Amino acid sequence: MSDAAPVSASGMFASLSNRDYNLLWWSGLVAFLAVGMQILARGWLAIQLTDSNSSFALVLLAFGIGMVTVTPFGGVAADRFPRRALIVGSHVSLTLSAFWLGIMMVLGLEEFWMLLVAAVIQGSSFAFMGPARIAMTGEVVERELLSNAISLTQLTVASSQTVGPALAGVLADTPGFGLAGVYLLSAGLTAVGTIPVLMLPTSQPEQREAHSPIEEIVEGVAYVARQPYLRVVVISTALMLLVAMPYMAFLPKFTESVFGVGALWLGILQGANALGGTVTALQVARMRDNTLLWRLRVFSLGVVALGVGVLAITPNHLVALPVLFFLGGAATTFQTANMSMSLLLAEPVYHGRVQSLVMVAFSAQSLVAFPLGALADQIGLREMHGYMAAATVLVVVWSVIAGRQARRQTEAARG
Repeated sequence: MSDAAPVSASGMFASLSNRDYNLLWWSGLVAFLAVGMQILARGWLAIQLTDSNSSFALVLLAFGIGMVTVTPFGGVAADRFPRRALIVGSHVSLTLSAFWLGIMMVLGLEEFWMLLVAAVIQGSSFAFMGPARIAMTGEVVERELLSNAISLTQLTVASSQTVGPALAGVLADTPGFGLAGVYLLSAGLTAVGTIPVLMLPTSQPEQREAHSPIEEIVEGVAYVARQPYLRVVVISTALMLLVAMPYMAFLPKFTESVFGVGALWLGILQGANALGGTVTALQVARMRDNTLLWRLRVFSLGVVALGVGVLAITPNHLVALPVLFFLGGAATTFQTANMSMSLLLAEPVYHGRVQSLVMVAFSAQSLVAFPLGALADQIGLREMHGYMAAATVLVVVWSVIAGRQARRQTEAARG
C-alpha cells in the first residue's frame, strides 16, 4: 500500500479522468438508480400483498438464494470471460424482470410468487454483474487510484439510493403511476444504463490453466485463506452484513407499524440512509493514503453498531432521519474500505473470485433476513435491533483482535 498524502478537493473525482472507468461509472449511476427505486417498491409491494415482516424477508431470501448459488460462478466468470459481456447480460436480465413485474401490475395480475421469481432473477443477475464490475474497475484504473474509484463506485450506489427510494415513494403515491409505474421506469433506466457499457472496449482477462468452475472456486477460497489480511477483510464483511445490515430489510415494517407512516416516509428514510452514504463516499474519495483503510473500516464498523442500537430506541420517524443518515454513512464507509482493500491485497488474477466471496456474504444477508424477520414478528422490531447491535459490537472486537493477529503473521512471514 502506498503512503501518499491525501489529495486535494480537485482530486476527489480523479479516476473519472479515465475514459473507460468514466463510462463504467455513468452506467452504474443509472442502473443503481433503478435498483434504488426497486428497494422501496419491492418492500412496499410485499407488505401490501401479505402485511408481514416474514413476507418481505422471504423476498430477500429469494434474492439471496439467487445470489448465493450463482455468485461463486459469477466470480469465476469474471476471471475467465470478457467482463463487458457479463455486465451487459446482467443488465438485460434486470430490465426484463422489472418490466415483467410492472406489466403484471398494470394488468392487475400481480401475485406474491411473482415477486419471489423476480427476486431470484435479480439476485442471479447481480451475482454476475457485481464481480465483473469491480474486477473491471481493477482492470481499467491505475493502482494508486483504486481507492478513489471504489469510493466513487460506492457514491453511485449511495446517491442513487438517496434519489431512488425517495422518487419511488413519491411516484408510488401518485395517482395513475403507482408501483407499476415504478417498476416500468426502473426497467427503462436499466436499459439506458446498458448503453455506456456497450461503448467499453472488449477485453479478455489473463488466461490461466483451465480448470472446472468448482476447482476455480475452491482455488479462490484457498487463496483468500492463505492471505491473513484478506481473510480478515472477507470474514468481517460477512459478519457485518449478517448481523447489522438486516436493519434495512426491517425498515418497511418499522416505518409502517412502529412509526405509523406510509410509503412516502419510507422513501425519505431510505433516502436519508443513502444520503449518509453519499456524503461519506465523497469524503473517502479524497483519501489517497491506503494505510488508513484498516483503521477506517474498524471505526466505521463501531459506528454501525452504535447506529443500530440507537435505532432500536428511536421514538419516531423524524428522529430516525439523522440516525439513518449516520448509520448509512458508516455502513458505506466500511464497505468502501473493504472493497478497496480486497482489490489492493489480492492479485488481479483473483479479483473476480475475491469479489464473489464478498458478494456471497452480501447475499447471505438476504438469507438470514427471513429467520430474523420471523423472530422479529415474535419478539418485536425494537428488541431485534438491540440484539443486532450487540452482535455487531462482538464483530468489532473480533475484527480488532484478528487484525492484530494478521499483522503478526504477515511480519513473521516477511521476517
